[in-house]
Amino acid sequence: MKPTVETYTAVLPWYERADFQRMWELADDHDDMPSDYEVWYASALEVMNAWLAHGRALQIVTIRPDEFLDWLRARGLPNTAAIRLKYVEEKARGGAGDLAGLAAASGASTASEGNPRA
Repeated sequence: MKPTVETYTAVLPWYERADFQRMWELADDHDDMPSDYEVWYASALEVMNAWLAHGRALQIVTIRPDEFLDWLRARGLPNTAAIRLKYVEEKARGGAGDLAGLAAASGASTASEGNPRA
């Protein structure tokens, strides 16, 4: 089987500076992530550069607070790094569907290794 672009694409969550503080405050696991945008940004760039250095393509998905919180509420999910990664995977695929089977259905990997806590 011939490899596809999806095989080499990593999905990376992204936050806009204006949304970062709110996203940090609302995260159930905010103690595990940087509280300062500049620290998060520097770490995110390191992750991006590492993936690119390994020949991976990146798909960056911006997490918008209101849309993300609506998505969480509709599914009854906590706001954790693992769930944020699932959200951006779903967004990257263009889906708004259910999380059931998400990992099995996903052809793209996440940039979770070394991730600055999605």
